[in-house]
Amino acid sequence: MRLWNLTYNDPRRWAEVHAISGKPLGFWASVKAGGTGSPRAELVGGSGEVSALVGVESARTACNFERTERGAILYFRSRLEVYGAPLARGDVSGITRVPEGAQDCLTVWCGWADSEGAMQSGSVEMRCARATAERMEAYIRRWLLA
Repeated sequence: MRLWNLTYNDPRRWAEVHAISGKPLGFWASVKAGGTGSPRAELVGGSGEVSALVGVESARTACNFERTERGAILYFRSRLEVYGAPLARGDVSGITRVPEGAQDCLTVWCGWADSEGAMQSGSVEMRCARATAERMEAYIRRWLLA
């Protein structure tokens, strides 16, 4: 996944993130859409840098999506840093949900072209309560799947 450290307010970094996913929705667009945030989930793994950041000593890593003009941004914390993974509409190629007792495990599959035009792929694994998983899956299908 394409990850950016968003802890510090760096306009150049935010410009790169917004170039991929679009700018956040304004107040009235957010109200009309019924909000821009997804339910919260626990980030349990993923590919590339995500697994390295989740594998640190922190007990739980919460994550959620913020809807933007052309996609969404996945936010999560690792140590004391805030990371963002911008996703354009169509970058998400699929989502799988596996029941694990009272919770469900969601895996979001992504594919995108890097700056050189080569195709890249990755995934993010989240765990949340069954009712929350249904809402999260509906959110992803509605706003991120092509």
